[in-house]
Amino acid sequence: MSRPYLSLRVLPARCTALLLGPLYALPLLAQDTIPALDEGVLGIVDTVIVTGNEKTKEYVILDEMTLKAGAPVTVEAIEFDRKRIYSLGLFTSVDIVFDTLGTQKKLLVDVREQWYMIPFPILGFRDGDPKKPYYGAGLLYNNFRGRNQKVYGTVVMGHDPSFAFEFVDPLWDRANALYIAAGGSYSRVLNRSVLEANLTGDFDEYHVDAHGTLGKRLSLFETAGVNLGAHSVKVQVYRQGRTASPEGHDIYLYATASYTYDSRDLREYATRGMFLSGAVTKYGLGEGAVDFSKVSADVRLYIPLTNSLSLATRAFSGIVSGTTIPTYAHAYFGSYERLRGYYQTVWEGENLAGGTVELRQELIDTRTFTVSFLPLPQQFTVWRFGASLALFTDTGAAWYRHDRVTLNSFVAGYGVGIHFLLPYTFVMRTEFAWNDLGKRQFIIDLRTSI
Repeated sequence: MSRPYLSLRVLPARCTALLLGPLYALPLLAQDTIPALDEGVLGIVDTVIVTGNEKTKEYVILDEMTLKAGAPVTVEAIEFDRKRIYSLGLFTSVDIVFDTLGTQKKLLVDVREQWYMIPFPILGFRDGDPKKPYYGAGLLYNNFRGRNQKVYGTVVMGHDPSFAFEFVDPLWDRANALYIAAGGSYSRVLNRSVLEANLTGDFDEYHVDAHGTLGKRLSLFETAGVNLGAHSVKVQVYRQGRTASPEGHDIYLYATASYTYDSRDLREYATRGMFLSGAVTKYGLGEGAVDFSKVSADVRLYIPLTNSLSLATRAFSGIVSGTTIPTYAHAYFGSYERLRGYYQTVWEGENLAGGTVELRQELIDTRTFTVSFLPLPQQFTVWRFGASLALFTDTGAAWYRHDRVTLNSFVAGYGVGIHFLLPYTFVMRTEFAWNDLGKRQFIIDLRTSI
């Protein structure tokens, strides 16, 4: 049995401008709704009343909801909206009650705000290797000015030191449903290519990046955006192919056009809805030696089978084209994307594709508790917990453009685990996995699997 994989890196889930914009941006046009069931309609909403939002603007909450004045109310629609509001990451508790007493039928939304200045630790081992520890800290200012704006910075030391800064404004121009994001980063990264390391030994890559995003909320669930940035990569030891430039230092501009459809109920651990993301990125806009493109797609479907049983599926890929694809732009399993059963194994290529199927049985219904016996500020006294049993299978492959790809190119793993939903939108997974070679491993990770 292989050694356990352990990752304790605690970071905001979305850490790039391209992804931060669409995923943090609020639904600013509320024309799309979840279809109400013919049976079980409790009534028609006359008005929606929001309470408990001391800092958060009321429209931040209302713009996230499908239930509005004139909408039919069902138990399913109430629960869907409650989870969508939780997904904002701004509240420790959310309660929705449909009040049919009196002359008006009121939908009462009561929230409790969390602490918005959040320090968080960054701890872990790169690729699950105890010889490669990293550590650091970050600070997130959530809900800046009550408009769900987010400002955060991170500093990481040890293996692959880095620092980064990001700002996201999902309501930059609410009237026109526009959002913006901007940020920058510096990192010193140990080369990930095993092939290159075998030729000359390990070497460092020095990355500097600055980027900005402008996007638009097209409907309740849809966003589209354009991300523009500048990037510098310098390798410590040059060899042909490690950079596009023969000097071993690439400086280039890049542009990304993206589209996202996101109807998930609870983004941290969804049981209903769909997530679809597509992006096209052009690296190098004619100013230097870098000249290649990448098309990426990510499709996730969450199907409730019963009240406590759900099916989660995912398919994703990243395909490149162009002349030289530098080593630093290669695709890897064993880094951000991982295959359970091969969690510590690094697979390298220019292209990547994979998929996951996960059956989830709720063990403990997600509940909110008030912790009154601890001397904590009010924002820290409301905790949410839940737990689910998961059966899963993962598959994936990374390959070079000249490789012939068949079903035999894909490796697979499968297993069972218990997933814990923790306060402040954290998810902890404890899993036992096998791969298609029969090898086993135990996994602990602090992020959702799909």
